[in-house]
Amino acid sequence: MNKKFIALLLVIGASLSGIAFFSSKETSFLLLDASELAASSAKYHDQNLRVRGFVKVGSLVREGKKARFTLELNDKSIPAFFTGETLLPDAFKEGARVRVDGRLERGVLVASHVEAKCASKYEAGYAEEK
Repeated sequence: MNKKFIALLLVIGASLSGIAFFSSKETSFLLLDASELAASSAKYHDQNLRVRGFVKVGSLVREGKKARFTLELNDKSIPAFFTGETLLPDAFKEGARVRVDGRLERGVLVASHVEAKCASKYEAGYAEEK
């Protein structure tokens, strides 16, 4: 009886470990600044990336639900393309601070999700109301 119980525990443990290992590779993101990605983009291919930076002024081109823009930080930039799978936030505009989730394809950050930081004027108004 003890041998069967131990064997069952080993099978369950191995199964759970396998599930955790393989599922985390698909849902985990490597957090980078746009300047880091622009400086050494070749080593980040085939990885899920979460990139922080600013939308470069003059670079935003909306194409229906899709958008092309340049993500920049510290005088380094990387081109980005938003696929339109989700909605762009209202605060997304030129000069906005953003966080982009996607993958690097042929030197372009192809994004499936974009988050924009709220403007500081809204934060200041909220702080005064408290």
